[in-house]
Amino acid sequence: MSNSPQTELQHHPDSIFKLNEVPFSTYGSWNSIKIPLDSDELMFCNHHGEHKNLFPLRVIKNNTIISPVIKAEPHLLTLLDGENFIEICFETPNNLRIRGKGLGLKIGERELMYECGVNLFAINKPFERRYQVQFIKGSGQLNQLVPTQPVYPKTLEVLTDNSGEWEIAIDKYKSTWVQPQRVSFDDSVSNAKMFFSNFLKKMPLVRKCDEKANIIANYINWATAVEPCGLVKRPSLLMSKFKMDKIWSWDHAFNAMALASGHPKLSMDQMLTMVDHQDEFGCYPDSFKDSSITYNFSKPPVHGWAFSEMLKSFSKQPSDDVFNTMYHSLSAQANWWMTHRVLEGKRLPYYLHGNDSGWDNSTMFKKGVPLEAPDLSALLITQMEHLSEMAILLNKKDESSSWKERSDQLYKNLMAELWQKDHFVAKLGVTDKLIESKSLVPWLPIMLGKRLPLDVREFLAAGIKNHLTEWGLATEHVDSEFYNDDGYWRGPIWAPSTFIAITGLDRSGYSELADEIAERFCRLGNKSGFPENYNALTGEALKCPAYTWTSSVFLLLANRLYENENRT
Repeated sequence: MSNSPQTELQHHPDSIFKLNEVPFSTYGSWNSIKIPLDSDELMFCNHHGEHKNLFPLRVIKNNTIISPVIKAEPHLLTLLDGENFIEICFETPNNLRIRGKGLGLKIGERELMYECGVNLFAINKPFERRYQVQFIKGSGQLNQLVPTQPVYPKTLEVLTDNSGEWEIAIDKYKSTWVQPQRVSFDDSVSNAKMFFSNFLKKMPLVRKCDEKANIIANYINWATAVEPCGLVKRPSLLMSKFKMDKIWSWDHAFNAMALASGHPKLSMDQMLTMVDHQDEFGCYPDSFKDSSITYNFSKPPVHGWAFSEMLKSFSKQPSDDVFNTMYHSLSAQANWWMTHRVLEGKRLPYYLHGNDSGWDNSTMFKKGVPLEAPDLSALLITQMEHLSEMAILLNKKDESSSWKERSDQLYKNLMAELWQKDHFVAKLGVTDKLIESKSLVPWLPIMLGKRLPLDVREFLAAGIKNHLTEWGLATEHVDSEFYNDDGYWRGPIWAPSTFIAITGLDRSGYSELADEIAERFCRLGNKSGFPENYNALTGEALKCPAYTWTSSVFLLLANRLYENENRT
């Protein structure tokens, strides 16, 4: 039997999403099913440790591997060939249920597999997890691929009963499999449907034109959440269940903001998941997941700004313990930047690498580092201003006054050193050389709002508008010699820069322009889904698909437009 399907995989017209764009998974699961970017077949995937495509799931008809038509819904994945079908759902985050009629299934490519009981087969994925396959209906057959090797490599083929029907469960486990209490397949589907429906119902409303994209965006966030495991101490959204399946220390803040009004506890978990790993100096890690963590880079301090936005959306304030935890964490983070990232004799904080800014290859860094960047100071001014407000609520009046003084002083230093008549520049920390850039970054201090003089706000709003294409805000001006359609932070539209600009425009009195940018970004989400970034001129999806900060910003902006439309 050939391992290659006869035709390419296609999606049913009623499919809610495409598996080459959005993985099929469920809330809490560290597994998914998708069509990898470099493949054209279904793959069962693992997100523990280093991401791996574990094994293919190949549909068989008349002893031939075929390409079924795929219908993907949040609660059920259906593979169709005429009236014949295979259905797949997650019974729990660790248990997959699969049944079929008229079609068979071949599991694996070259696997370490063995029979371990009546209708029981184990798949051992070294350094990852084990998977127990239990036949509920029908039976299985191991295919030994090398005659002289009885254990490895093998594949597992599903054999139907006389009715042409079969059903299996695939259970993930570490060392010892214990048969779980199972519900029926139909109940599994009903439960999964209700689980997502209940999540969706609590999320903010959107306009009718955004409803389908809203379902997909919410599904991405729901299905990308993983349960606590290893270094992940609480329910946390990965950035994606494609390639970027970690938690980065500014990406998570946009997910927290999107969840704030509908799921406040999960929202706070997204902030606290990073606080869990703040080091003794006050630095957040660059990224982490269940089995690895790195502090080699940082990310921009969006956290005070993000938490202030979350507080506006919460129906009630967080508990005293949580609020106090956030105050101390944000304080430590601000102090880290202002203590360990300010050069001796200088007054402004610096980035030590493009990765520290989140704008990895921005032209702002074209002359090197350390770089005193205007967005960094603006974020810290905002964070310290918010800390001053938080300190009042915690009855820490002296600390409140101190944070306000520090915020005001950093603002004065920023304006004195990086404002140049009608725009901001960056500055090399060692040589004091000023760096001009056609990046969007120099316009983002508009987040400082009405603290800025009117003429400064006008220049910044005009600079942002000048980056606006048909689809949104280009991260490098399209007329720049460095602009690149697929240049990462040298051109493409990104969700975080878009949302920072929009909130800054609101704070500065330019809500009409903010609405226009929001409208274009939502059109973009409807057109091209929710990838890591987009081509600024065509709106084409770029890089990692199904990226949660993109879906989260869409949800925030789609609700904004709904509220505008329904405001009386």
